[in-house]
Amino acid sequence: MSARKRSESDEGAHAKRSKKPPLSDKKNSKQRSTDLGRALRTIYDDTLRESVPDDFLSLIGKLS
Repeated sequence: MSARKRSESDEGAHAKRSKKPPLSDKKNSKQRSTDLGRALRTIYDDTLRESVPDDFLSLIGKLS
């Protein structure tokens, strides 16, 4: 296939991929993003509330 024909077919493929999803798909995607963000914040907050293990505190104490 010539370079010109190949680039024309690439452009056609790109045009097919760049179609905007239906509005309902955007809402579902936004909802999934919101749910994922909320789950990550919950895990992060839970991790911050955990106590530091005694062995780790002992090692930190030896550094100073």
